[in-house]
Amino acid sequence: MAPNVPPGPSGSRINLVTYKNSTIKALIDPSLPVQDVIRQLCANAHLGVQEPPALFALRDDENDELIDDSNMARKIEGGSNFKLCSSPTIEAVEMVDKLSSRDDRVLKMATYTLQRLIREKPFSDEFIRRGGLKELVSIILSLNSGNTLAYALTSCQNLMESTEQGWEILDGSFIAKVVNILVFQERINVCRPATAILKKLVVSGRSDAPADAASGKVMGKEDPLETNPAEPPADQAANEYQAPIPKVYRFGFEVVYQEIQKEDSFLHTLVNRLGSADTTLCLYSLSLLNSLISNVTDNLFEEFIAEMERLNASKAVARLMDSNRGDELSSSILEYQKNAIWVAHRKLRTAVTPTEKRHVTALSYIWLQARITDAAAAQEPDSDPGDHAGARLKWRRLGFSSESVAREFGKVGWLGLECLESFVRTDPDLYAKMVLEQINRAEERSCPIGRASIEVTEILADHWDIESGYTTSTAFLPFVLFFQKVHHLALRFFVRMWTESGAAASDFPRVSALVRSQVKEALKDENTKTWFEIERDFLDSEYRTARDRQMKELEVEDDYSSKASIRNLRGRLYRESYEFVRQQRIHCLLEGAWFRNPILPKVGGAQRRNTVGSSSDPTTTGNQVPSTKPWRFYRLSPNKKVLHYCEAMERRPIRGGLDDLPEKIDLALVTDISLQGANKGGGAGVAGVGRSDGGFPTSNESAGANGGVGSNLGFSLLRAPDLSLADLVALNQSQFSEWVDGFNMLRGEGGLVSTKETADFIQILTEVGIKIKLLDLTGEQIDIPTSIPPPSLPSTTDFFFADL
Repeated sequence: MAPNVPPGPSGSRINLVTYKNSTIKALIDPSLPVQDVIRQLCANAHLGVQEPPALFALRDDENDELIDDSNMARKIEGGSNFKLCSSPTIEAVEMVDKLSSRDDRVLKMATYTLQRLIREKPFSDEFIRRGGLKELVSIILSLNSGNTLAYALTSCQNLMESTEQGWEILDGSFIAKVVNILVFQERINVCRPATAILKKLVVSGRSDAPADAASGKVMGKEDPLETNPAEPPADQAANEYQAPIPKVYRFGFEVVYQEIQKEDSFLHTLVNRLGSADTTLCLYSLSLLNSLISNVTDNLFEEFIAEMERLNASKAVARLMDSNRGDELSSSILEYQKNAIWVAHRKLRTAVTPTEKRHVTALSYIWLQARITDAAAAQEPDSDPGDHAGARLKWRRLGFSSESVAREFGKVGWLGLECLESFVRTDPDLYAKMVLEQINRAEERSCPIGRASIEVTEILADHWDIESGYTTSTAFLPFVLFFQKVHHLALRFFVRMWTESGAAASDFPRVSALVRSQVKEALKDENTKTWFEIERDFLDSEYRTARDRQMKELEVEDDYSSKASIRNLRGRLYRESYEFVRQQRIHCLLEGAWFRNPILPKVGGAQRRNTVGSSSDPTTTGNQVPSTKPWRFYRLSPNKKVLHYCEAMERRPIRGGLDDLPEKIDLALVTDISLQGANKGGGAGVAGVGRSDGGFPTSNESAGANGGVGSNLGFSLLRAPDLSLADLVALNQSQFSEWVDGFNMLRGEGGLVSTKETADFIQILTEVGIKIKLLDLTGEQIDIPTSIPPPSLPSTTDFFFADL
């Protein structure tokens, strides 16, 4: 039994401190620096410490968390037990020595322990300084499978997420090895950290560097990564010079893609894993695909996206939308959907030019597959067989307005040309037949297939708001992933409606309006429809039925929404509304609020997501440590980079500022916001990475533990899919929506909207803004008379009333 200590002041806590086989009761002054506390403990005869205090550190005996000046007072107040152990410097020296061992058992234990230690800055700094990262990379390069490889990859991942130092040794051979691992390994504990490492490298390009680093401007100090910085040019000020980009930002998409291209089956394997029965493997594969798509550089955009389309990545993601494996993948699926709209926007903005080889190839194919022969030309009404003018009017014969065919695609760009080319490739015989049918008609009655294709592309782009380049939809839009296939159906519908209605050239706007109405009807609530239903709506709908429905639509709403000026106004007001709501949501985070701490009872056999500070290893799945206090107050720092909080037994007033909030979370570590599956906002496919093992109790458990607060108001700030930095339970739906989307919108304009409340709020503001603009008849500088005087009588009778 440890010796007793004199009783402390009223309310003081006594903590147990262990060193080797000795334990004492200690009354620790929480105001002392940790080093002073360690010095006093080392001087205690009952512990029997022989070495100098500088060689020791203090850790939480339950979860090995390093004790420092920022958390010691909280640990003492919480009644934690401590242990005196080697300092991070000593641990780093020993760890580097163990990593150089050739004993498999020593390596396995060392890499397992390294996963935890490497997150601690004092340890990681010394570990890197002593060449530990070089030893770690060497282990990764030498292994092809096993737990040791998994532990080594996780250690490397944790290091990359916690520091920007030491990255200079991560060269092409290291990236190639990680790529190779992802191709030939399927064990989730290996693939998970390997995927995270590649993602980190993909997003670490020059464009992601801070503004001062990306520009290379360093004022009055040397580049910390350069031992011998270059002398500043003579024409620059003495205190300013061009500094190299920090090494942490010298990777990016191109560096990673260069190694991916050397492994032919990498992208194929990644897409195939989207169909894996292992949901976690699907999640990581899709997450990496999203990172690659969102970070692709301009010079590789077309090549990479074409490869994704060849591998049918969108088809694989669409299957995930229909899967019955819960909502675990919802956030990543919505992110892919957002990326798909961004890709379509890029194509829409890419002008068709006669100097671009790919564009010329597409146009040549479209012309050749039309199979317009001299015989066909001779059959045209009013044509002169001896007149060779037809050869000079080839694009008009395909239904374009002029022979400047590249200019014809001005509004829809490469997206429109790609859709027409895809339509031809899908069924060349059908295309040739359609062209021949129109050539054999009188010119006034022939359907202009080229113009129709462009018009259909524009209608679909308007429907999915491709022009804006982003979406905040919280519902799945499966058919936006198949833009070209929907274009095929809509174009066939256009030509059929033209024929069935007996349209002439002047009726083009009328048929276009009918097609727009049909697109709106067919794609209404598309997340609930099958492809068979979409095909039926376009291929089997009769003209009279479609026309009657359109007439009813015009009775209840005007056609302003289809005008280009109104669409542009809507897009501008939508962006303004989004920014307004974004600022409001972030303001809620800056104000701060109380949340319930989820009480997490240990359930036999049930898996829970780990929380930072749990006793289990963060790379495995274990039970969360139950919170000791039911309430937390969170507030975002003014620089919007750190979330501060405090715990309490009951709610109390919190002063402004951060003085009352001693604990903090670095938001740079947050990689995802996980929502409870029950909180879907009422729409199918609503974002929410709800999991059966998502770190929250069931509804009954929550109601009993949290005073009736349903688990559907819970969300987590995730560092990794199985590692939570904080679990929060909102007090009501409004608070849930404000904070969840507030965190999402911290990413800047275009941040994903995860709740129906926020999405509806933005939409309502947009609609109100449109109505106000349309009714903006203020009468400024206009005199409105109170009464209208009668006109004067005619001066002559020499007039008559016309029959109109």
